[in-house]
Order: sequence, then structure tokens, then C-alpha cells
Amino acid sequence: MKKPVIALALLVYFAASGAFAATSYDNNEYQRKSRALSAAAERAFDEGDYDAAARYARESEENARLSAAFIEKMLAKASADKAIKDAKAKLEWARDLNAEKNFPNAFAEAEGHVSDADSGFAAESYAAAENDALLAIEALSVVREIIPLPAFYTVDSWDPDRDCLWNIAKNPAVYGNPFMWEKLYEANRKKLKRPDNPHLLMPGMIVTIPSIKGELREGMYDPKAKYEPFGK
Repeated sequence: MKKPVIALALLVYFAASGAFAATSYDNNEYQRKSRALSAAAERAFDEGDYDAAARYARESEENARLSAAFIEKMLAKASADKAIKDAKAKLEWARDLNAEKNFPNAFAEAEGHVSDADSGFAAESYAAAENDALLAIEALSVVREIIPLPAFYTVDSWDPDRDCLWNIAKNPAVYGNPFMWEKLYEANRKKLKRPDNPHLLMPGMIVTIPSIKGELREGMYDPKAKYEPFGK
């Protein structure tokens, strides 16, 4: 009675395994073969060929395991594929926001992770590929839309704007520090009506605002624009 009991137990187990797998992923060769072997084991058992029933049951088990591994791989592949697509979309979004200039380190890091994700995916290392894609998305989390700091400033009258190099340098969109007026003086000395007098600015004069920390500066200062303070 030992063999019939063992064979019957195997049949019950693998029949249940096959049914479960069918509900998860019903189109792979391992699962179909597992079900076919389970059916063969059942027939052999009914015919009293218990050795054959046990053999078929073991083969059914092996194919059920292969099916589970295949399903896991396909799910990992799909998940990695989605993550990579999301990362590439995020990278394009960042590129549209000029992140290559405004956030060069984050952008370069993200590009590296996306490249690694593509390589991992090609090598079927789906877990690693998905992780690299997620790292790319995380690297781009600092990217945001910003207005470049101004590169030029049009001098207005002293009253009421009180435009002077001291006050211009104090502007948060310029340097946010009045003591840096000398940077403006050095860059604009030749434009002054009296180059030896940094205090004499004529209305309408275009003051050049040099970049001193590698910050991106473009266009004329607009008092209505919402600039991020210099150095932030």
C-alpha cells in the first residue's frame, strides 16, 4: 500500500499546483507539460502502475518549478521594462527643463543609471536593471523648473529705484550680497561714464552680471520674474 499512498499524494499535490499556476500564467511550455504529466500520472495510478505514476508526478513537479521560475522571470522582465520606460520619460522631462545645465550632476548620474539599466535588461538581469532605473528616477528628483538668473540689468533712476552697484549686487537674483558690488564694477568699468567712479551709473546703462560660481545666467533682469536666490 505504500506506493499507492505516495503516488496518490503526489498526484493531489501536483494537480493543485497545476491549477494554481494556470490561474497565474496559462501560456508557457513548462506549465502545459506539467499538467500533461500530472494527467499521465493519474492515468498510470488508475491502471495500477504506481512506479510510472510516481515518475510522472516527479517530472510534473520539476516542470511546475520551471514554470514558476519562468513566470517569475517574465514578471521581473515586465517590471524592469516599465521602470526603464519611466526612467527614460523622466530623463526627457529633465532634458526639456534644461537639467543638463541647471542640474548637471543629477542629470549625468541619471544618464549613467539608465545606461546601466539598458545593459542589465539586455543581459536579462532584470532585478538589477529595475534597480538602476529607479536610481535614475531618484537622481532626477532634485530637478525642477527654474528661471535662469539674469545676465544683464538695466539701470533705472536713483529715485525711486536707487540703482547703484551696491544695491544691484544686493538683489537676490544678482548676488544677494551688497559687498560683491566690486564684481560688477570690474565687469562694467569700461561702460561707466567715469570709469574711476563706480558710483556714477547712468539710467539706461546695461550692467553685465558675470557668473562667479558657474551659475547659469541668461537674458535681462525682469523685476516681475520669480528667480531663485543666487547660491541656493
